[in-house]
Amino acid sequence: MEGQYLSSERRGRFAAAVPWLALTLLFVAFYTVFFAPILIQHRFLAPTDGAIYYLPFFDLPIGQTWNSHLLSGYSIIADIQSQVLYPLRWISPSYNALVILGYVVAALGTFGLALRLTGSRLGALLAAFVVSGSGFMIGHLSHLAIVHAATWIPAMLWAVAALRDSRSRWPVVLGALAVAMCVYGGHPQISIMGLLLAGCYGVHEIVAVARQRGRDAGLRMFARVCGVFALGLALAMPVLLPLAQASRDGVRSAWTIADFDSFSHTWSSLRLLWFPNLYGAYSKAIYGGYTGPWNLGELAIYAGIAPWMLMFAALAGARPARAFGFWLGALAVGLLLCLGASTAVGEAVYHLPVIGKFRAQGRFAIVVIIALAVLSAYGVSALMRAPLSKRRSAALLAGCVAVIAVAVLPVALDPPAPFQDGGFWRSARGWLPLLFLGGSAAAIALLAWRRSHAMALTLIALSVVDLGSFGWLGDWRYFPSASIDEARPPETATALADLRRGPGRLLPLDADNMDIAQPLRPNVNMRYGIDSVVGYGPLLPARYAAYTSANTLGALPLDDPNAPLMDVLGVRWIAGKLPRNYPQSLGSGCGTIVQPMRVRAALPAGVALQALRVTSHMNCSVLIGQGQTMARLTLLDASGRALGPALTLDAGEEISEEAYDREDVRAQIKHQRAPVVQEKPAPLRFLGELPLTGADAAGAATTVQVEVGDTGGALVTLDKIEAIERDSGRALALPIMPPEVDREALAPERVVPGLPAFAERRRFRGLAWGVCRAEAAGAQDIVLALTAGVYRGDAQGRFDPFALALLDAGRDVPSLNCRKPPRISELTREHGRWRMRVNGDGDGLAVVSESFDRDWIARVDGARTKVFPVDGAIMGVVVPAGEHIVELSYRSRGYRLGLALALCAAAVCFLLLVPLRRRGRSGEALPK
Repeated sequence: MEGQYLSSERRGRFAAAVPWLALTLLFVAFYTVFFAPILIQHRFLAPTDGAIYYLPFFDLPIGQTWNSHLLSGYSIIADIQSQVLYPLRWISPSYNALVILGYVVAALGTFGLALRLTGSRLGALLAAFVVSGSGFMIGHLSHLAIVHAATWIPAMLWAVAALRDSRSRWPVVLGALAVAMCVYGGHPQISIMGLLLAGCYGVHEIVAVARQRGRDAGLRMFARVCGVFALGLALAMPVLLPLAQASRDGVRSAWTIADFDSFSHTWSSLRLLWFPNLYGAYSKAIYGGYTGPWNLGELAIYAGIAPWMLMFAALAGARPARAFGFWLGALAVGLLLCLGASTAVGEAVYHLPVIGKFRAQGRFAIVVIIALAVLSAYGVSALMRAPLSKRRSAALLAGCVAVIAVAVLPVALDPPAPFQDGGFWRSARGWLPLLFLGGSAAAIALLAWRRSHAMALTLIALSVVDLGSFGWLGDWRYFPSASIDEARPPETATALADLRRGPGRLLPLDADNMDIAQPLRPNVNMRYGIDSVVGYGPLLPARYAAYTSANTLGALPLDDPNAPLMDVLGVRWIAGKLPRNYPQSLGSGCGTIVQPMRVRAALPAGVALQALRVTSHMNCSVLIGQGQTMARLTLLDASGRALGPALTLDAGEEISEEAYDREDVRAQIKHQRAPVVQEKPAPLRFLGELPLTGADAAGAATTVQVEVGDTGGALVTLDKIEAIERDSGRALALPIMPPEVDREALAPERVVPGLPAFAERRRFRGLAWGVCRAEAAGAQDIVLALTAGVYRGDAQGRFDPFALALLDAGRDVPSLNCRKPPRISELTREHGRWRMRVNGDGDGLAVVSESFDRDWIARVDGARTKVFPVDGAIMGVVVPAGEHIVELSYRSRGYRLGLALALCAAAVCFLLLVPLRRRGRSGEALPK
């Protein structure tokens, strides 16, 4: 009998699993067909950031903690967006499979959530398509971590919803797994949004249970909800603890409210809720080029038309309002938070810890979309459950009319340019949304009048097509993505092999303008095993940025290939163009350091000048006061002598914030709007007319030097410099002069197909060396020594990194007594591990060109010793006289502690399920 019972139980489980398996296959098939235009071309679903950032990380070994291919080495375990610990990445056979899997999991989680709440399979199916096919999910396809963090939010909510009526422990365990997977998905901002939404929903459910069943039931519910989040976060500790450390040490820790408010909606842009292509899309699409607020992918918030009308069907249904009151509140709050700091609520969020340290408040759209999907499922459930009374039908009709009015009136009263003459309504931007507005209202009215599965499926199909009118014409269709089948000429493969072999690193110049699949572009270089001194990503260590001037876009300025910085970073190859071009950014700000601090432009010979005309703009400058000098322009003669006083670009007079006219920015700006030379297309460019007098106009000047000092956290960008001729009034464009480069410092350029020209530095001397002298120096002295080779502590006033090691001021300086620099033989070098043989005639310092991190561990002949930060960016180890084996290994303390906590949490999850098996039954499963 017991065997028969077990056999029957297994058959019951199998029967319950079959519908879910069929549903999974449905979503897999749907999104495979949806993305077929790229799949059949054998290309990756990786437009823009997808190809530059996420695709290169896909093949990383599971659990890798240090990566030597970027930023002269950095802690990749702290870069949560690399997804090195994400289980879905491990099981995905290809990058495209990982992308599609994200949409499938989102659909399944939403289906389960909506089914649990409403009991309607058709409503749950509609909700699944609304979330997984929403503008947010498709618009962020290039941001794989955003998609995969958002993917697990519905599953978290499903688990919390299941806790109310289920006595089983499965919802606790599955909810914890969903929480952990949301974090491992890779985007902390979206994970935090999901955790906040699920946490608020948990509080709502606790209160509801306490009211319905009493205080004890509420306390049990409280314990179960806390268990879900505590276990889930504990499971995610291997990435959370390293991330917390990296966030404190990164360049983004000091972002301003302007950074926080970037990529936020305005009241005007919220029209995208109903007219998703109001400002156009992409040039090859039927909607025309995009001319709206920057940028469409971040502001994508479309969830279709029908869900807004079905929300009124839910309100008109027989269920009490408290059944979906939480979701109405989430919808309203989500919309408010999408507006960023332009509202008091958004400004308050900026001052909150953690959540206030992210930009792009438009990403709260995921909260809006999930809430709207649940409400639409409630609406379908209400329409399919029982006929509406005449009064409720009238209320539903009024709601549909209200949706149409709210959608159409703001566009009719303020149509976007260039359609103010009524042409908007004749373009696909206008008539297609109108078609879906009318079609959705008609389909809902028919479903309310005559309930049938066929009519409900028709409504779902219409909604899918509606969502596709935005998503199927997204950037993934029209922006180039990397090819799966790469075929390169033999000479190109040979060149890549030479760059890969090393030792030595690559410095790509003008990296952010390289082709999207260029092998030398950061972080694409990782796919080819090439070490680079730069990297593209938000977690740039502040120390590395401060001493090298590298920025988060993968740029590092170069004026001199022989600069000591090139030796310190182990630069062997330089690729790309040395000359500068417009636009040219100067100064520091926007979360990173960008140099140069000065630039020069050549003046035409023998021309008398009347004035200089400068087209420029600022970024991250809302706090810059009126009249503050942002740049000084000085005329120089052939010998470099200044002619007359400097001219100035002052905030609010000749230069202003480029986003000045954005509604969410204008109210915060502390300076006025300078004269505008370019208004459309946005962003703004400003015109500064600087008259010349006396010696300035005598024709002796050969060069204009533009220099910035302390810019107050803003970036000054020169878009054009022109000289106005005194006699004719002609405007002569002034070319930026390339930096003076010692061409003898570089070997002849190698030019091969498919790669930018690159050359080898003749002075390259390896990635490890010994020194016999170390001194403490201030940060500014170290930066000057690295970039200009000038060090006042040296008798000659020069800095040679192979003779002197500069240590951080305030640290103990080790006593070194060697007479000759120790000889170093590099035995092995891997990601996060060095092994060297060091031989010296006295105590010396072995310097290793690898980024310093506090979690590096050094051993000399097996004995633990201290690791010093050397020359600001790299590291060194004191080695006594004689021959020794020195080993350096990176061991993230946060990762190891997090791994221990995760293993404890996994054991607790296992123990929660063991008692159920001992009783011989599985407990109550999640409802279907």
